[in-house]
Order: sequence, then C-alpha cells, then structure tokens
Amino acid sequence: MDRNKQDIRYEELYNRLLERGMALHENNKKRIRAGLIFLAVFTVLMILIRLITDSDRVVFLILWVVGMFAASIYLISVEYIDNSIQKTLEEVSDREADFGELLPDSGEVREKVQSRIQEKQEEIQTRYKKHLRGKAPESEGEK
Repeated sequence: MDRNKQDIRYEELYNRLLERGMALHENNKKRIRAGLIFLAVFTVLMILIRLITDSDRVVFLILWVVGMFAASIYLISVEYIDNSIQKTLEEVSDREADFGELLPDSGEVREKVQSRIQEKQEEIQTRYKKHLRGKAPESEGEK
C-alpha cells in the first residue's frame, strides 16, 4: 500500500516535471523565433543606418559582426538548454521525452513552400487566361 502511494507520488512529480519541461520547450520555440527575427531586423537596420548616416563602413561592419555573434550565441544557448532538459527528463524517467523539434524539418518546410508556390502559379495562370479571354473579343471587334 505504501509502495503504491509512493509510485503515484513519483508519477505525479514526473507529470509536473514533464509539464514544466513542455512549457519551457514552447517558450524556447518563441525565443528561437524572436532570435531569428532579430537577425533579420538587425541586418536591415544596420544597412539603413549605414545608408542614412553615410558613416565609416568599418565601424558598421564591426558592429554588425558583433551583433550577429551575440544573436548566434543566444540561439545556440537556447538550443543547448532545450536539449539538456530533454536529456535530463529521459535520464530521470527512463522514458524518451519527446518534445518535438525547435525548428521544423527543412524538407518539410521545403515541401510546404513548393506546394504554396505551385498554388500561386496555378492561380496566376488562371487569372492570366481569364484576362486573355476578356481581351480577345474586344480585339476581334476592333478589326
């Protein structure tokens, strides 16, 4: 009886730990997204500042490189923390903690992008054909 209560308690403890790990994983996804957005915005911002101020190129290049290193270190640390939590949960429970991925599989993303491009191409072709059909009677009437 006492052993059963202890097992239930450990199971509840594991479930809470897993919930917190999953919550941290979701936050890490948001952090990765924010880091990637920062990389893009920072690059554009540095280029705009350089063009607007017409200052020394070397200074902006150094600032840009330092900013990229800082963002890269941030992204690597987030991935490391996420990976270490997953390994810790696996060791504690002797179960495989499946958090999923922080970033989607590149093949999966490529397929989605290609299907979206195909959809847009088909949409443009149908619009173009409708446009040509609409112009054809007018050009014959003018002759």
